[in-house]
Amino acid sequence: MAESTNLSGLDGTQSVSALGLRWAALRGMLNSPLIMADEQRSLREELLRELAAIERDFGDLPSRNTMEVSAKLDIAKSALRERVEGGETWLVDLIDSIQADLHSLHAKAPAAAASHGRSPANLTRPHPQRPDDTAGSTATNAETGTSSAA
Repeated sequence: MAESTNLSGLDGTQSVSALGLRWAALRGMLNSPLIMADEQRSLREELLRELAAIERDFGDLPSRNTMEVSAKLDIAKSALRERVEGGETWLVDLIDSIQADLHSLHAKAPAAAASHGRSPANLTRPHPQRPDDTAGSTATNAETGTSSAA
């Protein structure tokens, strides 16, 4: 943990998912009773600095899908909850609403795509007629366990 700047720095291969896993691991460590002990105060402060750096790094990463957008919203909500003072939770509620809208749009997208046309899974391929002389080779292949249709 001594090289926290290297750990939180983006190296060009980071993704929202990878950074999210690191964020979750740090959150888990910070919730450990061992880290809460007074003699671990310096380690706890270092973990908090690393967590803050990771939270800032999320803004530099593009999301590749709706789940990663949702993960970024989760990070924002978590950070806001910790920083919001007394009942001022409207911004967290707004992010919750945006996240619900995002999930709703994501769920509607596949249904809309399916209603606009047939799915490739529903398409059938015409099978050409075989000449009568292939019937003998099919019986021979059936004995060996292979199929002439392949």
